[in-house]
Amino acid sequence: MKLLAQLTTNISLKNRTYVLASVLSILTIGLLLTNNSLAHLAQAQIRDPQPVERLVLDAIPPRVGENGELTAAPGDVIQTTIKIRNSSTKPVAIKSVAKDFIIDENGETPVPIEEEVNQRWSLASWVTVSPEFQELAPNELGQVNVIITVPDDALPGGHYAMIVHQPTSATAYTSDLIVEEVTESSAVVNQRVGSLFYLIVDGPINEEAFIRDLTFPKFTEFGPVPFALSVDNQSDIHIKPRISIEIINIFGNVVETIQLDEKNIFPLSSRRYEGMWDRMWGIGLYKATAVMSFGSAGQVVTARQSFWLFPVTLFWVAVIGMLVTIVLAIAIRRHLHHRNDQNKNRVEELERRLAEIEQIKQQMDS
Repeated sequence: MKLLAQLTTNISLKNRTYVLASVLSILTIGLLLTNNSLAHLAQAQIRDPQPVERLVLDAIPPRVGENGELTAAPGDVIQTTIKIRNSSTKPVAIKSVAKDFIIDENGETPVPIEEEVNQRWSLASWVTVSPEFQELAPNELGQVNVIITVPDDALPGGHYAMIVHQPTSATAYTSDLIVEEVTESSAVVNQRVGSLFYLIVDGPINEEAFIRDLTFPKFTEFGPVPFALSVDNQSDIHIKPRISIEIINIFGNVVETIQLDEKNIFPLSSRRYEGMWDRMWGIGLYKATAVMSFGSAGQVVTARQSFWLFPVTLFWVAVIGMLVTIVLAIAIRRHLHHRNDQNKNRVEELERRLAEIEQIKQQMDS
């Protein structure tokens, strides 16, 4: 500070002000940089306060039964086994329990539910699991016995449940499939898995399904052309329909056949399918016919939709280009005709003058 005072006394007031402003600017920039560094360090500590260890469980098989289904008559008792593997690096205590489930909004993910469901489709209340609790060492494979007792008055059709395996330590549920366990030293992410049971009870089963809302854009200039449809399952059983879409041009020829993925659709529920006709160019009116086959009797349902695929912008550009070409051709032709007429008139005028000169010459010679 003494050095700063001596310097400031030896310079003019204007220079003194400039030096003080420079020093203050340097101090301010240093404080800002220090604050930013501390803020980034604090954020990093908040984002990653402790290491995360993942507990991984594998359910074997993910879906039970031949072709993923079990069949039984009212009053039957079915006994089977499933397995659970601890694929993590630490021992884990596991609880296995039967739960009814629903399909998530994506139409694919089974989600176990705690509340009561429609007994028409419930299976969990018929299931006995043994053992309910077991401890597995790292990479150990455990076994769970499952007994399904079908009531005498069970309704024919599909009944659905899943055996859910989950760690039994103190947990905090964050979703239907992921559980988080927090300790003083680390954060552990536990996986909850399950095996699905699709049980078909014998008897008269209604199988009925419809295609709803087959939609294509009414008009598209260029492809690909998106489409969508929904399948409404009004059956007593889940279905896995085979769906194809035929694209027919204005001449009645099939130009494309699109096969959609086969997906399960549960009773009294619907599922939406979306896809794309991967065609860039097209001209005219097209008809789309969706054909769906399903059920044990191979029932077939169809739906139709018409749409236009036509490059209207390029069409008008081509039309305007043709018109411009025609107009230019006509103008050039008229110009050429006009020039030819002028040349013809000039030739005739020259021939007339030559004739007059020749006549005058003959008169002078005579």
